[in-house]
Amino acid sequence: MTNLMFGLRRSPRTLLERDGHPGPGPGKLALVLGRAGVGKTAFIVGIGIDALLSGQKVLHISLERTVDKVRTWYDDLLMEMLRREKKLEHWAAIQLDIERHRHIHTYVGGAFSVDRLKQALELLRSAMDFTPDVIILDRLGSTELDPEMIKALRGVAGEAEAEMWMAFRTHREDPERDAGHLPGGARVFEDQIDLAFSLEPRDNRVRLHVIRDQDEVIDKDLNILLNPKTLLLKSGVKR
Repeated sequence: MTNLMFGLRRSPRTLLERDGHPGPGPGKLALVLGRAGVGKTAFIVGIGIDALLSGQKVLHISLERTVDKVRTWYDDLLMEMLRREKKLEHWAAIQLDIERHRHIHTYVGGAFSVDRLKQALELLRSAMDFTPDVIILDRLGSTELDPEMIKALRGVAGEAEAEMWMAFRTHREDPERDAGHLPGGARVFEDQIDLAFSLEPRDNRVRLHVIRDQDEVIDKDLNILLNPKTLLLKSGVKR
């Protein structure tokens, strides 16, 4: 089963494995940027599944979708991964393991705040002995964020010793990105971001760019194609 779970890992997070740990690292923030409909949710759910398959615990927070809807995203993506590998007989066992290591919280209608996130983390720790290794914040937009909030979220990630992934919506009408800066509304808090990807749809495909890597702001096409349905790495990509 361990070999199968490793073989299923096909999110771009696997490309970041270095220094003995995956992802940007504990206490660090990663940002996934893209316009509406490009697949940010599928991408970030893939990040969550990848972390779970690697044995980590995940807290997924959505500002727009219900718990059942988010759970369905995970179930459907896992089903697609197993179908591709012709291993559907392992569905029940892996899905149960994922459920045990993942919690989903939703804050619909502007109910999210940093304080509520802190309260949720404390409740999970004290009542359920659950401390996430990865925190995912989905469906954030420029109206919910400002530099002080991002700084506070980074502080929460540091206190929890968890890496934090955020999906951030950009817009067609955003000003053209200046060299050395993140695009759109993300520019105002770019100094708090350790890793930033952008999803670029082209000719019915999605290409992955890295815009920021630690202290360096770049715009590098990783020459990686993502499956337009699942936003996972295309088969054959070296990891």
